[in-house]
Order: sequence, then structure tokens, then C-alpha cells
Amino acid sequence: MERIRSETVNCIRKFNRFYTVLLGFLNHNYMGSGYSVTETRILFEIHQRDGISAKCICDLLKLDKSYVSRIIRTFEREGIICRAVSDIDKRENRISLTEKGEAEVQGLIEITNRDISELVASLDDDTCEQICTAMNFLIDKFDQGGD
Repeated sequence: MERIRSETVNCIRKFNRFYTVLLGFLNHNYMGSGYSVTETRILFEIHQRDGISAKCICDLLKLDKSYVSRIIRTFEREGIICRAVSDIDKRENRISLTEKGEAEVQGLIEITNRDISELVASLDDDTCEQICTAMNFLIDKFDQGGD
């Protein structure tokens, strides 16, 4: 049993090393967007959950509060997001994309879709289905409440 667990750990680590390079996660300029992977994910979460709090972003992405705060301040200076005091808790700000921010996110989605489409273009339908099944299996086994 311990051998299987150890092999599983090694296999997951090998896969992580592979896909972080394959999808360009290690590049600060993720997919040529000018944003890091973390910044891109934060923008996507704001896009998905208009009016999200910084605390919720930290919880969802398991990120340090001060790190998220710095990124949010930068986004606000760049006019990508805006903050408004919560109606429910005056100590909390709700974060939304501005029109400029929404355009940025749509551009990121297009870049990502294009690059992944190119990645799978040479694969047949059965292989695509197998990949989706494998990825969904991993999500089902390891999901801890995130989307």
C-alpha cells in the first residue's frame, strides 16, 4: 500500500512538472498576456463572481492575503477593477471588473482558448474524450470545494 502511495506521489509530481511547462505557467508573461498565472486566475475569479471579496479570492485560490492585496491594488491603479464597500459588512470591499477589466479578461479567455485549441488540434475525438475523462476524474477525486 505504501509503495502505491509513493508511486502516486511521484506520478502527480511528474505530471505537475509536465503541465506547468506545457501550459506556460512558469512564465511571468502567461500566454503573452502580460499577466502572471496568479494574476490571470484572480481576474478570472473576479469575472466569475462579480462583487467578490479579497478574502474570498484568498480562500478560493489558497493565496496569501498580502499577496492578493498587492495584486488588487495594482489592478485598481491600472483601472482594471473597482472596489466598493459591501452593503452587508462595511469593513469589506466588493471587487468588480471595470469595462477595461472585462475586455482584458475576454482577451485572456480568447488567448487561452486559442492556445489550448492548437494544443489539441491534432488529436482525434476518442483521445480528446479520454483526456477529458481523466481530467474530470482528477477533479472529482481532489476537489475541495472550489469551482
